Amino acid sequence: MKNLSFVKFVFASAIMLILFTVSTAYSQQKSKEAQQKGSIKLEYNYPAGTTFKYDSDTKIVEDMDINGQSMLVNIWMNMGCQVKSAGKEGENLKLEIKIDSMIQNVESPQGSAGGSISDVKGKAFNIIISPAGKSIDLTEAHSIVYTVEGSGERNLGETFLSYFPALPTGEVKPGDTWVSNDTVDTKSPTDTLWMPLESSYKFEGIETIDGIDCAKISATLSGTRKMTNQSQGMGDIHTSGPFTGTQELLIAVKEGYLVKESVTTKMTGNIEMPDQGYSFPVVMTITSTNEIVK
Repeated sequence: MKNLSFVKFVFASAIMLILFTVSTAYSQQKSKEAQQKGSIKLEYNYPAGTTFKYDSDTKIVEDMDINGQSMLVNIWMNMGCQVKSAGKEGENLKLEIKIDSMIQNVESPQGSAGGSISDVKGKAFNIIISPAGKSIDLTEAHSIVYTVEGSGERNLGETFLSYFPALPTGEVKPGDTWVSNDTVDTKSPTDTLWMPLESSYKFEGIETIDGIDCAKISATLSGTRKMTNQSQGMGDIHTSGPFTGTQELLIAVKEGYLVKESVTTKMTGNIEMPDQGYSFPVVMTITSTNEIVK
């Protein structure tokens, strides 16, 4: 197992986790207090004529116990992009996205893989989302395909499926709580991911950041990840286990745009390689932020 092909498997599985660190969730059970007076309704708007620049940073630490020996793998992804309004599609919001940069890298005792992805730099496309952040149309994003060393072919539709965090569909006021449930169930020629997620949200109140009134929303996360990757020469590789985590959102109340999202999750599970006869425990910690930059 001590070869670059194992590192490439780890990288491929990590990319799947990066793409779906938190799923969007829309089946909501809102608290009764959300219907009272004094509530606000949070919606994405992205005012016309303004370009918003974002920096997304994700770190994954995988600690694997292989035959009594610890093997630590560090994965890092960074993406810079610009978001601006491209008008309305009925009640939904059309956004133009332009990729400034994308880097994906993995480091382990067996070697490294990844690097800067020049194929997507400067690429622009439109997506359509609902006022609550649900992806409605990612056709143009799916058409932009790129290849990452160690993880095969990907497309930007995967990256932006849950780029905009889900907002409550009704009015909320400070102290309100609600629960969202969703399941990511995705397949590609080499990967599958099944991930049910429950998010328990709380509207903490309004914070002023750089002169902008922002709604602060916190959440506790819990769910299960079941992932399968096909690795040449190693057969199917299964990664599974329960995870818990936290999420924090800052949304510009009046202007209707994402200011910052922070997510941390920890999974304690197992990696199985039936064709190789291997099975060993893994602890996977994922920390990600996506925030406005000037």
